[in-house]
Amino acid sequence: MKIKEMTLNRLKHSSFSEPYHIFFSIYQKLFLDDDLSDEDIDKVLSMVVLFTNQSEETMQRLGYRMALAYGNKTKDFIPLYDIAINSGLIPIAALIKEAQKLQQPHDNENKDSFLSNMVDSYIDNFRANKIVSTEQQYKMDAFFHKSLLNNSIIVAPTSYGKSELIVSAIKSSENKKICIIVPSKSLLSQTRKRILDAKIEWVTRIVSHPEMHKPEDVSTVYILTQERLTRILNQDKDAVFDIVIIDEAHNLLGKDGRNILLASTIRILEFRNANTAFKFLTPFLKNPSSLNIRNSEYESSDYKINEYVKSERLYIADYRNGCSSMNFYDHFTHEFIELVNDSKDYISYLHANSENKNIIYLNRPKHIQSFAKKLAESMPEVKSEIIDAATNEISTNMHEKYLLLHCMKHGVLYHHGSMTDAIRNYTEHLYRTCKDIRYLISSSTLLEGVNLPIEKMFLLSTSKGRGNLRPSQFKNLIGRVNRFSEIFSVPNFESLEKLQPEVHIVGTDDYLRTNADLHKFFETVMRVSKKDEDIIENVLLEGSKINDKNEDDYDTAMTRLENLEPGITDEYECPTVTTKVGLKLLENNISEINVFEFEHQIEEVLGDFFGSNPLISDSNTLMSLIYDAFVGFIDPNNSNGKNSLLRLRSDKAQTFYAMFLDWNIAKTPLPLMVQRFITYWGKLPADTPVYVAGWGDTTKDEQGHRELFTYMKDKTISEKINLAIVRIKEEEDFFDYVVFRFIEILNELEHLDETFYKLVKYGTKNKRAITLIKNGFSRGVAELLIEKYKDFIEFTGDDNFRINPSIHKKLSLDGVGYLQRHEVDLNVVAAL
Repeated sequence: MKIKEMTLNRLKHSSFSEPYHIFFSIYQKLFLDDDLSDEDIDKVLSMVVLFTNQSEETMQRLGYRMALAYGNKTKDFIPLYDIAINSGLIPIAALIKEAQKLQQPHDNENKDSFLSNMVDSYIDNFRANKIVSTEQQYKMDAFFHKSLLNNSIIVAPTSYGKSELIVSAIKSSENKKICIIVPSKSLLSQTRKRILDAKIEWVTRIVSHPEMHKPEDVSTVYILTQERLTRILNQDKDAVFDIVIIDEAHNLLGKDGRNILLASTIRILEFRNANTAFKFLTPFLKNPSSLNIRNSEYESSDYKINEYVKSERLYIADYRNGCSSMNFYDHFTHEFIELVNDSKDYISYLHANSENKNIIYLNRPKHIQSFAKKLAESMPEVKSEIIDAATNEISTNMHEKYLLLHCMKHGVLYHHGSMTDAIRNYTEHLYRTCKDIRYLISSSTLLEGVNLPIEKMFLLSTSKGRGNLRPSQFKNLIGRVNRFSEIFSVPNFESLEKLQPEVHIVGTDDYLRTNADLHKFFETVMRVSKKDEDIIENVLLEGSKINDKNEDDYDTAMTRLENLEPGITDEYECPTVTTKVGLKLLENNISEINVFEFEHQIEEVLGDFFGSNPLISDSNTLMSLIYDAFVGFIDPNNSNGKNSLLRLRSDKAQTFYAMFLDWNIAKTPLPLMVQRFITYWGKLPADTPVYVAGWGDTTKDEQGHRELFTYMKDKTISEKINLAIVRIKEEEDFFDYVVFRFIEILNELEHLDETFYKLVKYGTKNKRAITLIKNGFSRGVAELLIEKYKDFIEFTGDDNFRINPSIHKKLSLDGVGYLQRHEVDLNVVAAL
């Protein structure tokens, strides 16, 4: 009689109730404080052998999870070592073996044995530059290079070296034109820095700005967001690439405008050059075909990492409604084990369960800052020269009452999208380098490209935006805890606890809905028996279903594609723009206006204006025309009040943004801008609600349901200062990402004075400063380098320059602050 394979379902089946009871009584001891008897150990090891020899992947992973927990509990890592060697988890085997050598330095018989030497040689096959790869990591690298000039999809979790793949691809592609598409300016800077520091001989220029593009270039590296790439494709109808690498490619699945634009650019690139090799890199994807774009003909091979290395310990502590319950959740058995919770409130729970470096996740920037303040007030001030220096520098650049400074002095930092890029970079730097910083409270800005030394993660919210974190998002988030570089970089170790990262969800009345079911959430995002599927919402992907809800989005996207690249949509019938301004609206992805209905009226408005007026050379005229020619044609009834551009219907709003633009041109320091905001608020009647977007605590009227307003009369001066700081950043983002599209259209139609346009876009008309700005420098740092460090810069051609790496040492000797030095570090090759 053939014995049936053991599966997780059979293990839990009712007919196995007694065996399962025996199993679970032993299993849970591995994760709780219970001691293991000799009999327990025998049973654990028997189960490990049984489970790892089953064919079902889940059972093999369960066996590995038990061996890992057993090793950390007993310090006997021999079972884990055997599993690691046999399953290709070579870094674990190498670490254990090295530790054994250090623990038994005089055991020559073991050290010199044939078997030991053979294993050492085997491990060395996976070693390169002192880094040991897993078996699948090694195969992934080989697959990537073998398919370098073909379409491919790489699915590999965080820590598996996707960034290194990009660098190695460039090294292997001399005389090729390569484009790397990244989702954010932050990731653009990080990618650019990696390539610069790789010092690849043939890469003499990296294009990261549309105006750096030269049609005659045949071998260049481009690093661009989809918006910047779109501008190049619009300006140069012959622009093509040999290799296109899409980083964080899972973003394509989403339905927002940026992801649809990304799919559009990929489709255009393939349409222009069928030989382009597309490389999709992502930490998660269930089915590679989910990335297939409509009407696309390319076929991709794929490589997917399915190794199981880190095995999380999951906890729930719920303090809502006066409770203080605590559970351990095992995502293999789907068992919730009740634990004793000695912490009286959630702040004390965090302190009791935290390590040296902890991340606390919250969904909303408003909650992030309020909690950071609360957590900081529960901690003593720390004495640190690093923090003192950072406090002095940040207060000079921001404001002495900036909340971040108060939190920092107590070992707490925060990180969210309403902070300037420079301050977020500084925050990450301080978290990495200052041992006195224990907590970083962050939003989903951590999901992409941020690598930090995180030891534990706490979630005070289970949301992202207006919905719950999806399984892929949650796993990507917790994958940031204990990255491989932190686990495997130290040869001597006492345990492999970091391979069992702790993740705590903490329910509070302040930051979590009362009816949020935390047990259900864990089941949804982590239960191993639950089959996850890719959620495809992008209308330009084959896997999305077109229905009444998204049909308009589909028609808009397809129509735009066909107008930009006639013939690309395979006989899709759609209207065609007949005016130059209509085409510019489509090129700049203006979806708020019905271009085909209003293009002639918009053309008429522009014609009438410029028939009696010179080129635009002042901010007030610019903002007024943007409303008259563009925003005025947005139908407020079709936007459900959600279109941010509709605020420009107000004359006061137009005047405000004109003033805001003039502040930028005049290089107004942030502290002065903060003071002007506060002065303006002070002139308002006390009963006037002020719009502060996501920082609000009241509705405007009884009909409103979203708290987007606040009363300044109820705020302290410190609260007003911090509201002004985040609102200035949000207004800058609104101007840069929403309003500026119309400025680009007017400039492309040659309606702007050239000098005024440069001042609006770059804040300067200095040609060399503009060259540096195009290459990633801020205006302030660009002007600093030209004014004081011009001897370190060699300009060669319109957009080319070289900065001597010795500038790093000079900046440090001159006492230039970290904010400026970090920016130079991101854009200049590291010193020898």
